[in-house]
Amino acid sequence: MTHESAPQADGPRELLAAVRDLTRQVQVAQRGTWFPLLVFAVVTLAAIPVYRYAPYLDLFDTCRSRPGHTVCMTPNPAELGYWTVALVLAYVAIAGFYVRQSRRRGVGTPIRPYVLVGVALAVLMAAVSIWLTFHPLIPVPADPFSTDPVEIEVGPAAWLVNGLASPVAVIALALLVLAWVERNWALLAYSLVYLVIVMVQGGQVIHSTSPWFFLPHLLLSAALLLIGSAAFALFQSRAEVPGR
Repeated sequence: MTHESAPQADGPRELLAAVRDLTRQVQVAQRGTWFPLLVFAVVTLAAIPVYRYAPYLDLFDTCRSRPGHTVCMTPNPAELGYWTVALVLAYVAIAGFYVRQSRRRGVGTPIRPYVLVGVALAVLMAAVSIWLTFHPLIPVPADPFSTDPVEIEVGPAAWLVNGLASPVAVIALALLVLAWVERNWALLAYSLVYLVIVMVQGGQVIHSTSPWFFLPHLLLSAALLLIGSAAFALFQSRAEVPGR
């Protein structure tokens, strides 16, 4: 009489592979990376009319005037107020999106750390910007009334502080937290590249009388966010197709 071992359909390797596959499916189902990127792109584009048309609120007595011409040494407080409020509202919308997605798919995403860090960074950005108003790290042009664009060389410390305090850098820093929340290596790489680009672009401070001097910076940031949103939406839709 012979004894034959029955084949084990669920051996250790098969079980481990099944667990890994299930984990990957859960991680994909939890992700909604495209939505935060889209929201921040819209917020960035909406900042353009604020930069261009919002009246300057000279709260800190930094404006100097001469007949027919006024120059202010610090950014418009209306811009800072816009970014602070817009970023907080953006995180509220993002939190609502993830909660709705979790209920629809039955898989929750621990989005709270990302939202809390994002709101904290927005408030910190406002505080640092106000501090820089009274303690500027970038020298003021010798002739603030000059109509010629002047490029001022910025030191490493000033470049880092001013760069990280900018709204687009704050968005990038918060995206790093989202990459950790979603366990998303692609988002981590994207966020690092995005942060480097916006930091490098902010390395040169240009004092100009042009009312549209800010436009290249905001358009580049918005374009990067829109491209990232479209790419992540495409990748997620492909990953959710069975058999891929």
